[in-house]
Formats: sequence, C-alpha cells, structure tokens
Amino acid sequence: MTRKGRLITIEGIDGTGKTTQVQLLKEWLERHGVEAVALKEPTQGKYGQEIARRAHAGSFGPRDELRLFMEDRREDVEKNIRPALESGKSVIMDRYYLSNMAYQGARGLDPERIRLENEAFSPVPDLIIILDLAPEKSMARVNTRKNVVGHFENEAYLEKVRKIFLAIGKQPNAVVINTEAPVADVHERIVDAVRDRLRLQ
Repeated sequence: MTRKGRLITIEGIDGTGKTTQVQLLKEWLERHGVEAVALKEPTQGKYGQEIARRAHAGSFGPRDELRLFMEDRREDVEKNIRPALESGKSVIMDRYYLSNMAYQGARGLDPERIRLENEAFSPVPDLIIILDLAPEKSMARVNTRKNVVGHFENEAYLEKVRKIFLAIGKQPNAVVINTEAPVADVHERIVDAVRDRLRLQ
C-alpha cells in the first residue's frame, strides 16, 4: 500500500470520552489544512450489527467475538481505511484492533497474537492515543447511558482491559492521557501528541 495519510487511533475503556475527542481532533486537523476522516469500530456493517446483537444477547465466546471483529475490520480496511490513507487523508479511528487486544485479551486470548493476526491485513497506526480512566469512574459515566452492553461493563473485567491498554501505551508510537481533566484539556494534550509524534503543525 502506498500510504500518504496518517492513521491515528483513539483507544480506552468505555466512558473515557473517545468519540468526543475523535470529533475534536478531526475538526482541529481540518482547521490546520489536513483532510481527515473519522471512523468507528465496530462499524454499522453486517458484522458490526451482528457484534452488537450478540453482545446484547450475551452469547459470545472470546474467539468467536474476535472473529467477528476481524471480519468487520477487513471490510473497514478495504472500503474505508486503506482508500482514505492512499488518497492522503488522515484517518482517526474510534477504536481499532488495539481494543481487541485489550478486551478479548482480558477474556483470556493472547494480546500479541491478536496484534499479529490483525496486522496481517490492517495498517499499523502512526499514533495510538490511550485515554485512561479508573474503571469505577468509567462505569459511573457509562451507567448514565441506556445502551450498556453485557460483559463489557463489568468493573473487574474493565480493570483487566485497562491494564492491557496501559501496556499498549508504553509502545513508541503510543501516548497515555488521563481523562479526569476537562474535555478541552484532554483535547490539548491530544493535539500536543499529534504535533510531537506526527510533526503536524
């Protein structure tokens, strides 16, 4: 793949403000002359819809769960991510395969194997932004929503997920940002990371 654009993924347990920060970053990039696309996984495609259905039903083993996420991602890479990068656009992901490493890894699968399986067909991010928050505070935010999804919202489970995310955050292309700060402050830290790591001004 001839890759002209940059790939940024924003990760973290639920309740850390990922979707808000993805949109703020997209707007910042566009104000600075960078054409950007914001994408979310799982998608609204057939595999993404099946993930949502089965998660609500609670009928998911970790390997089957991962398989559906990967099928959903294959479509996303082919239809959306790769074409955008090849055209020179920056792509901002609201979750990517790093979330599979954390969530399915916390259910007993090997995070490193998940990474390798995904990177066989998925572009590697130029920058990984881990939004960090203690699970009890995350759940306090999530519980105000109506679309709470099964095992994804168990505090003990989320603590395992968080530990994997923090380990991912130690990679050279990653940064960890605490999200207890106000939204505007978190955004500024993300912008600083983008400027520093990707040389975007």
